[in-house]
Amino acid sequence: MKRVKPEVPRLLLGVSSLDQPVRTTRDRQLEVASRFKEPESLAVALVKGVAAGAQGVIAPPTLDVREALAELKKDLPLFARVLHTSPAEDLRWEPVFLSDPGEESSASPRNGKRSGRSSRNLLPLSMAGDLASRVLPRMEREVALFNAKAIRGIAVAAVATDLALAANQAKFLERVVRFAHHRHWLVGFETRNLGHLLARLKPWELSPDFVMGPVNPRGVGMMPDAARVLAEIQSSSVKVIASELRAGGLVPIEDGATYARHHGAWGVCAELVDMDDVPKELKGLAPLVAA
Repeated sequence: MKRVKPEVPRLLLGVSSLDQPVRTTRDRQLEVASRFKEPESLAVALVKGVAAGAQGVIAPPTLDVREALAELKKDLPLFARVLHTSPAEDLRWEPVFLSDPGEESSASPRNGKRSGRSSRNLLPLSMAGDLASRVLPRMEREVALFNAKAIRGIAVAAVATDLALAANQAKFLERVVRFAHHRHWLVGFETRNLGHLLARLKPWELSPDFVMGPVNPRGVGMMPDAARVLAEIQSSSVKVIASELRAGGLVPIEDGATYARHHGAWGVCAELVDMDDVPKELKGLAPLVAA
């Protein structure tokens, strides 16, 4: 029987804020991390969130997330946030996902071997080659940490998307899209440079199922600027999932969702760190993002 690719969701529940730095106060992030410290508490929040209207959970393959999912008797629709890196790994010269665990980094800022376009762009030497061939095996291993039956798609983390964007690596996005669609998954790309990415997708002639980036009334995180991002959303055929709806806590989440949808975003991703009562607030967002 022919498998049908799922629809791009309009409301996602994000849990990356439990592990990754986000635009909020330190006290707030510690508070949320403490609230969901036990697998049971996170599992309950995920189940209630999906029951309240979230059409999927976007989550990195961390131990905390996997332990929470193991508590459940029923699979939740998952979008694996892949090429996961811990905050400490951002201090490395080359991104950790460019090598397998235990592999020594071959490029160093002092080894004198950097040349050509890679040197001119101040990017690691490994970025001058085929990025996709280096990271796809790791991506596949990370997705495999989840129950295959629960996977609806993948969302490539911004740290990888934006490196490919900076290195003009259209082939990376093309191969990741082909990799996901071959498995009947949706594929999206998270980015901190939403305006730039949407503009680049046109000449690259690429159409991932969605891209995800900051969209909010204060313009926080909207790169290169809010006006450019909104213009690109309106002119692009690629579906946009808006994130950072609260602009670091400056606006209510409902206002952020309303703003994003009014300016052309296909859907929104509400992060745990932005909500005090997960099911109540997701239930309030559901009608705001409905088609």
